[in-house]
Amino acid sequence: MQKRKLRIVKRIGPAPYLGVCEGCNQQFRVTYGKEFTVEDATAVIQEQFDVHKCKPMDSSQNALRIVQEATKNK
Repeated sequence: MQKRKLRIVKRIGPAPYLGVCEGCNQQFRVTYGKEFTVEDATAVIQEQFDVHKCKPMDSSQNALRIVQEATKNK
């Protein structure tokens, strides 16, 4: 299994909106119902990441992850 690491994949302006665990591809979102500061949004995503437990990916999920990583910068 890939090492557990949080990656921010979408931002609204300077504030993070969507993060992904690189170990299991679980997504973590900030729900914008009110104004968040960059620090608040970062803290919400980090807290969600910290409490989650990685679930092993099955082979089809792993194959998809490999293809996505290979084509990420093309």
